Amino acid sequence: MKKILIIFLLSIILVSCAKSFIQIFDTATTNTEFKDNFFIFESDTLKITYSFWASNGIMSFAVYNKLDKPIYIDWKNSSFIYNDSKLNYWIDEIQTNMVSYYSGYYYNGPLLKPGFTINKGVETTTSSSIKLERITFIPPKSNYYRSQFYLMPGDGYNMDLNCKKTNLPRNDKPKMKTTVYSEVFTMTNSPLRFRNYLAFTFKENSTQIFFVDNEFYLSSAKEMDYRHFRGKSTESDENGDKTYEKPYKKSTSFYMNIPSVKCIEYRLQNNK
Repeated sequence: MKKILIIFLLSIILVSCAKSFIQIFDTATTNTEFKDNFFIFESDTLKITYSFWASNGIMSFAVYNKLDKPIYIDWKNSSFIYNDSKLNYWIDEIQTNMVSYYSGYYYNGPLLKPGFTINKGVETTTSSSIKLERITFIPPKSNYYRSQFYLMPGDGYNMDLNCKKTNLPRNDKPKMKTTVYSEVFTMTNSPLRFRNYLAFTFKENSTQIFFVDNEFYLSSAKEMDYRHFRGKSTESDENGDKTYEKPYKKSTSFYMNIPSVKCIEYRLQNNK
C-alpha cells in the first residue's frame, strides 16, 4: 500500500511539471523615457527607440536621424555592456567568428524592429563571407535598426523558493485558477543590468565622437503556466495557425521557455 501511495505522489509531481512553464521579465531604465509603450532616448540630433520582446530578450533598437544631414554610428567605439562585461558590436573578423566569440549572447536571427515581433522560428545560419560594417551611415530623416545580442542567454532564471505566490484566474480559461510566482528587483539587487553605449559622429572618419549611454535593468521576474501566458485564442493567421492574446506582451519585457526541472513547482516539491 505504501509503495502504491509513493508512486501516486510521484506521478502527481511529474504531471504538475509535465505542463510547460514560462518566465516573463520586466525591465526598467535609469535614463530613458517610457513613451508610447517604448523606452525612448531623444535629443535634438537623434531618437533611439528600444524593444526587447522576444524569446530570451533581444537588444533591439532603432536610431532615427532627426537632422537634415547624415550622422554615423561608429561600432568600433560602441558596446553592449552586460552586467559590467563589455561585448563589442564590431570586431575585425568575419561574422562566423563573431558568433563563436560571443557564444550564447550573439543573436543572429531576423531583424526585430520596435513594434514588430517574430512569431515563427528564428533563422540562425550565418555566412563565413559576411563582415559587419564598422561605420553605419544614417541618411537625414531616416531610421536604422539593429538587433544583435540576447538579454538572457541560457535556459532560465532560478526563482527564489520564497518568492511571492499569487492565485489568479487562468487567462485562457478564467473559471480555472493558476499560480503566478514573482520577484521584484531594484537597480541595486537586480540580477541583470545592461547598457547600450553608442558612438556617433557627423563625418565618416571623424575623431570628434559623441556618445549615448542608455542604461536598463531587470525590475521583475514572473513564472507561470504557459497557457496563462498565452491567453485566449483570438483568430487564425493566413496559414491556419491560431494566434493568441498574450496579455503580458510589452516592448519593455521579454520571455523565456524553461525546462520542467527548473520550474519552481518542481523545485518546491523536491526541496521538501
